[in-house]
Amino acid sequence: MDGIDARIVALLAADGRISHRTVAERTGISRSAAGARVARLLASTAVVVRGAVNPELLGHRELAHLSLRVSGPALPVARAVAERTDATLVSVTTGELPVVLELREPDRAQLAAAVAEVRALPGVAGVDVLSYDAVHRDVLGPVGPVTCDLDDVDLDLLGLLQADGRASYVALADTVGLTPAAVRRRVHRLVASAAIRIGGLARSSTYAGQRVTGVAVRLAGPADPVVAALLALSEVRFLATTYGRADLLLTVADSQPRPVLDVLEEIRAHPGVREIGTWQHVEVVKESYDALTITPVAPSAAARTPPPTAPAAARPAR
Repeated sequence: MDGIDARIVALLAADGRISHRTVAERTGISRSAAGARVARLLASTAVVVRGAVNPELLGHRELAHLSLRVSGPALPVARAVAERTDATLVSVTTGELPVVLELREPDRAQLAAAVAEVRALPGVAGVDVLSYDAVHRDVLGPVGPVTCDLDDVDLDLLGLLQADGRASYVALADTVGLTPAAVRRRVHRLVASAAIRIGGLARSSTYAGQRVTGVAVRLAGPADPVVAALLALSEVRFLATTYGRADLLLTVADSQPRPVLDVLEEIRAHPGVREIGTWQHVEVVKESYDALTITPVAPSAAARTPPPTAPAAARPAR
């Protein structure tokens, strides 16, 4: 992946349905070259474009980040955890707690049960839990409440976009029985209302060629000023307020000419930050939303070829 490919991956992460024309304008290459590069990246599975449905619509109201202490090798533990359908992220990291994962559950009782099951897995020596209070920035997933009412056609479109975020409006229209123009309006409304976020997932432990660092922040005062300052940093790809050993959980992706150390030092220097803990992601084992419950309608005869199964892919891991 060269520099232009990395820029295209970043553009797809921000808008999975970005046009070839816009890619060409943002990267300074021709439209045909942009189309060829996007097609090559998607065909190679270096990046996949998926729609991430708002957890509120899926009944997943309790989200938590688990860090595991292990006895023995970390990778087998990570692979065992990745078998869980409620685990959307599993990664092997550096540091004292070498496996991290994200769980999504309907309620606190089921979250507690899931944590107990993870704790009982062979090789797990301890579990540290951070419960999400609010997600303020997420590279793929939508943030905030859904602000529109959805009908059955909307739900069908959500399911189809989960499977293929770059499905054409013509293909979507053939499946749900509307005109392409009507489907376009609906998709725009679903995105604008935070029902879905459509973006590219880079299939590696880096994001568009950048190293990814997880950061846990303990605060010295109110969270709001620190959250506002962190949201102003382009290198912060994910940010949530949490309960547990840390008050904030974030992901930092380094960039040139600004390395991750400079970003971490800026975070440490904020008067509202007491201390931070960091870890680097060395192997993303799972980043998948395949088990979520929005199911599209059966496609029409013109569109019955199912999309290829998505590989394990990773947005900036946490």
